[in-house]
Amino acid sequence: MSSIWLAEKFIKELEARREDTKDAMLSGCKDFSQYEHLRGRYSSLADAENIFRELLGKIQEDDEDTHT
Repeated sequence: MSSIWLAEKFIKELEARREDTKDAMLSGCKDFSQYEHLRGRYSSLADAENIFRELLGKIQEDDEDTHT
């Protein structure tokens, strides 16, 4: 299993969970506390994806610098 495959799978899983959370919010929440919980979950998943993508970008830059 390559690290590229794992990175792609991780990003797809984060995206899928974020979509599921968005769908749950759009289908209607039973109360405001459930909405806040789902909104927090959505934000956390988005933050995790952004952090992971930034780290991948830095790793790629480091690899390019060491190979040139």
